[in-house]
Amino acid sequence: MLKTTIFALSLLLFVFTLNNNALGFSDDYNQEEYLDFQPYTGNRLIVFNDTRIDYCVVKNNENPRFNHIAANAVQIWHDKIVDVTKNPFVWDMTTHIQPKNQSVCDGFINYIDTPDPTVFQLSGVAGFSHPLTPVANVTIYTDDYQTTLKELAEKDKDFWNTMTLEKFQDIVKNGVHKQFDYDAIKRITLHEIGHSLSLHHPVTSDGNLNSATGIMGYNMSYNQIDADEVINIVKAYPNGFKKISSPESIHLDNPNSEKIVHLGEITNLTIELPYLEEKLPPTGLELYIFPEGTTSQKPDLAPIKIIKTEGRNQIENNEQYLSDIHVSMIHWDTYTKVLSIQFKVVNEFENADIIVVSHSLGGFEKQWFLEDVMTVDRALFSDLLLDIETTEYTYHLMGKNPNREIEKESAFESKQNTMYNEALGECLVNKNMKKCADEVKLDDFKYELESASIWMP
Repeated sequence: MLKTTIFALSLLLFVFTLNNNALGFSDDYNQEEYLDFQPYTGNRLIVFNDTRIDYCVVKNNENPRFNHIAANAVQIWHDKIVDVTKNPFVWDMTTHIQPKNQSVCDGFINYIDTPDPTVFQLSGVAGFSHPLTPVANVTIYTDDYQTTLKELAEKDKDFWNTMTLEKFQDIVKNGVHKQFDYDAIKRITLHEIGHSLSLHHPVTSDGNLNSATGIMGYNMSYNQIDADEVINIVKAYPNGFKKISSPESIHLDNPNSEKIVHLGEITNLTIELPYLEEKLPPTGLELYIFPEGTTSQKPDLAPIKIIKTEGRNQIENNEQYLSDIHVSMIHWDTYTKVLSIQFKVVNEFENADIIVVSHSLGGFEKQWFLEDVMTVDRALFSDLLLDIETTEYTYHLMGKNPNREIEKESAFESKQNTMYNEALGECLVNKNMKKCADEVKLDDFKYELESASIWMP
């Protein structure tokens, strides 16, 4: 929970900007461990177990009396999710105090008097949920050293002009400070667990998080978890926290494995025609889907028909299995075509078969029969998701996907802040805070991201 009114160093002449749920991918982790980016995935990039979330308390030697706050906060989140979703089988969320075997831990909650990183000390951090660790690392800083600094500044008008980095760190780490009270620490803990469960800070019209409702805002007197915050977790992880993968493109000239999707999800499926050298290019595709499989390869019997050819665009769907079908034809190059389909699955089925028919410029027809292409399983929040609009449909023809742009922008901001903070730290070694704030500006640091052409329907 960053830069709240109660915790911020209000007399500092500059402010570090730090996004504690910045999104960025690290080369240290296997990309397959990540969920595909969605608007609400927040700072949890690594997935939890699909049925349990076990938080552990292992380092609270400084503040063992706060262990029960951690356990209580986890229970509050569990009970609220059960209440909003009306699903008693939601994750079994629990807290282990000093477990003998830490392999059970999906996340850690620990209480420390003051932060070690200088950037956290300067920005007045009261809690932090690390976004890029394999488990959810939540840390709560319990000492109100910000008030100590404020009181010292009130007694000495020249306090900030003579402040050095070493002096600042000495006050933070070695001074005697009041501790935040029980209610404040409880709220900070709930807020940071919210980040570990995927939540961003809320978006407010005036940009003032102190006026936002919900536990993810900064209003310390508002200590309730809102139903909308639970819904945003459901939108982010409709299947629970188990590993999922979106169906890859189906290449008609290659073997294809079965794709597993989940009931209630909006799903993308692409069919890519092979490039046939010295053959006339295809003019369109016909797709016939048999959700329950088929013993007959007669396209007319298919419950779902999708036809994208020259002069004919047709979708026939009995809506028993799929809804909200949207289709587009993408040209990879002169000869290659990809049929992109987006839909919501509304019923379970196994081992769907697909018949694909293409037509060339010369009127020649080629047909492929694909067995066991897709299975739809029930997910943790399936029943609820069928009543929730998870996202607005938009397809992007060889363009930039807005979700990826958000991801890249967040990664840029994180890198920019790192460069800025490093330069400011170097300045503070020899100069006071006021001079460094005048000399080092965030906007002076530009970070060029490698531009990559990303296509996603």
